[in-house]
Amino acid sequence: MRHFILLLLFSCFSSFGQTKYFSHLAYGKSSQQVLDLYIPDGDLKNVPVVILLHGGAWTMGGLEYTSKHAQDICNKGFVVANVDYRYINDKISAKDLLADIGAAVSYVSDASGKYGYAKTGYHIVGISAGAHLALLYGYTEKSMKSITALCAPSRLDSTEILEFLKKNGLLSTIEKLAGAKFKANGSNPAFVAISPFKNISNMPTLLIHGDADPLVNVSQSQNLYTELKNKGVETKLIIREGKGHDVGMNSPDTEIQNINDITEWIKKHNN
Repeated sequence: MRHFILLLLFSCFSSFGQTKYFSHLAYGKSSQQVLDLYIPDGDLKNVPVVILLHGGAWTMGGLEYTSKHAQDICNKGFVVANVDYRYINDKISAKDLLADIGAAVSYVSDASGKYGYAKTGYHIVGISAGAHLALLYGYTEKSMKSITALCAPSRLDSTEILEFLKKNGLLSTIEKLAGAKFKANGSNPAFVAISPFKNISNMPTLLIHGDADPLVNVSQSQNLYTELKNKGVETKLIIREGKGHDVGMNSPDTEIQNINDITEWIKKHNN
C-alpha cells in the first residue's frame, strides 16, 4: 500500500496552490531521462518557459536538488521544466548529456499545445554542473532566449584548471565528461569542446557566483564575463560576497535574492 501511494505521488498530477505539477514525465528511455513540469494558472501565451538543470558534478543528484527552486520560479508566474539527465561514465559524456537536454526541450515543446504555453523561445538555468551544461547547450544550440548560470565551471581546457581538478580528485570526472584523456603536453580539442568559454555565441548570459566558492573558483565566472563583454554579448555578473558553492541558494534570504535576479533577467529577455 505504501509503495502504491509513493507511486501515485511520483506519477500523477497534483496541485500546489496556483501551480499545476506533473511529476517524472519521461522524455527518454532511461530512468534518469525524466522531468517535472510546473505550470502556473492563467493565460500562458506570453509566459516565460524555463529549462532548469540541477548540479551534482555530472555524477550524482537529481530533480530533488532543484525542486524548491523550480517551485519558487513557477510562483513568479513562469512555466518550469525541472530536468534530470543521465550521469557520465565511460560510455556517457557531455555530448550525451546535451542530447538529453535537447530531448527534454523537445518534450516540453511538444507538450505546449496541451497546456497553452509557448512552443519555442525558452530560457535555460543551471546550477554548478547544470550551469556548465546550460552554458554549453545555450551557446551551441542557439535556441534559447537567455542563459543563467550559477557557480558555473566554464573553462575546462587549461592545464592550470585541470591540475586543480586533479588535486581534488575530479580529473577523471572531467575526462569522462570530455570523453578523452587530458594530454598535459599536447592539444586537447575534446576539452575545448566542453568549455563554454571556448564556445560563446550571442546569447544573453547572467552569471551568479559566490566569491568563497571552494569547488569552482569565482574566476571562472569573472573570466567568462570578461570574454562575453569582449565579444559584445549581453551579460551580467553578480558576485555573492562570502557565499560558497551553493551561491546562497540554501539560505532563505539569498535564495530569494537569486530567484528575483534570475526571473528579472528572464523577463527582460522574453520578448
